Amino acid sequence: MIRTDASGTDSILVLDADYTVTGTGNDGGGSAVILPAPAAGTRITLLLDVPFTQETDLENQGAYYAETVEQALDLVVMRLQQLKERAARAVTIPPSFDPATIDKLIADVLALSNKGEVLEAVAAVSQYLETVAGLADDIPEVAGLTQIVKQKAAEAAQSATDAGAGASLATAYAANPEDSEIPGSDGLFSAFHWYRKTLAIYNDITNTLAGWLHGAAAKTDIVDSDEFAIADSAAGWGLKKVLAGSIVKYVCVATGLDFFTGFIPAYVGATSLTIGPGVGWFGGKKHQTSLATAKTLAQLLDTGSVQASKTYFLYAIRKLSDGSTDFVMSLSGSEAGVVKPIGWECLSGSRVGLVITNSSGNIVPFWQTGNEINTDTYPWFTANSNVQGLAIPGNVPVGLSVDIWVLIDTFVANASQDCIGIISDAAAANYTTGAAHQVRCRSRSGNDYPDQSAAAGKARSNANGQLWRFVAVTSTACSASFSVCGWHDYTCKRLFA
Repeated sequence: MIRTDASGTDSILVLDADYTVTGTGNDGGGSAVILPAPAAGTRITLLLDVPFTQETDLENQGAYYAETVEQALDLVVMRLQQLKERAARAVTIPPSFDPATIDKLIADVLALSNKGEVLEAVAAVSQYLETVAGLADDIPEVAGLTQIVKQKAAEAAQSATDAGAGASLATAYAANPEDSEIPGSDGLFSAFHWYRKTLAIYNDITNTLAGWLHGAAAKTDIVDSDEFAIADSAAGWGLKKVLAGSIVKYVCVATGLDFFTGFIPAYVGATSLTIGPGVGWFGGKKHQTSLATAKTLAQLLDTGSVQASKTYFLYAIRKLSDGSTDFVMSLSGSEAGVVKPIGWECLSGSRVGLVITNSSGNIVPFWQTGNEINTDTYPWFTANSNVQGLAIPGNVPVGLSVDIWVLIDTFVANASQDCIGIISDAAAANYTTGAAHQVRCRSRSGNDYPDQSAAAGKARSNANGQLWRFVAVTSTACSASFSVCGWHDYTCKRLFA
């Protein structure tokens, strides 16, 4: 950039010192800002200043980018524009003049001194000789510039030739047919060639992938950390991995399925028990213990103190920070009512058992297999008169429906006596036809029935722990005795139980 003041004096401005440039590389151009602003009458001249160097290197077997060739050609054009501007300001000779006779041209000018007529002509313009003499020092520079113009024109022509050859070579590298070697490349092939080869390999893999999978070694057991391949459509079908445990979690959440195995309570003493190891999915989250957990009633209780003759619900709880599993005992029959320690959660379906306390506030002794709970045999009632109606047996859960093991023993003393004992989960009006679970026992003399008869079976209690009972006797000498000895916790989500 050149600044010419009002007196005609030129000054070359320095980038970032006298002016700044913005918008470099933008298709819409940019701005050159001069600070401070030029004075009135100042003229600013912008000139190209492109170095005459060749820095583009296109190598055999190297990556080819059309942008690289285009940039090189752009530099050639800019150099030509720069040379054109300089040539426009130079002293030129006619196009037909032989450029090899420049020296002769100068000699001929000197020979004008021998031409009288010419001198007279010069004399006619003598008033201009002083001006011409002042330009004498510039004549060698003009000659040098002329030589540079010739040299740069030749360089530009050569660059254009090289660019044409490069373009042809680039076309060959891009589009030569399959198995057609690039001439002069010592065994190289085009991008199109390798596309065809890659496509063939892809098709081969696609056609044989099923065979690979079929022939792979089988894994006996899947564990949570096993990985499966999955295509993620949200990420443009990028191939990702998913863990086996994540698949189980997805199924549990999608289906709302809660289930578990293990976690079986076991009676230890009047105030303590153990919960066996187990694993389960409650509320879509994994719960697992690898060892038995020993607890006292006080340690298990979610709030308050242990109460007598109560049904306690045993839940698995999960620690939020690390997913570890523990257990809590509550009078609440639903997970929402459990009082949880800070930092723990009690999720849907996480009830793993029931604990019954007796009148002393101790655990009713039990032994459990799966969801089947057995206790000592506890007498319920004995009747020698007609009885019917709902009643709660002793030492069975209250607040949850279970299938209660009931024992019935009927007795008649004399001939023609009859004693019937029935326990049912149906209402009185429907027990003969509508009972899904029923235990029946009958003793009668004078026929093929023995004088004393016993029966055992399960009958389903309601949520209040009640069963419907029925006794019919023909004499007070007859009797029916009822006892309970455990239950089946059919709503507990333990598998294979």
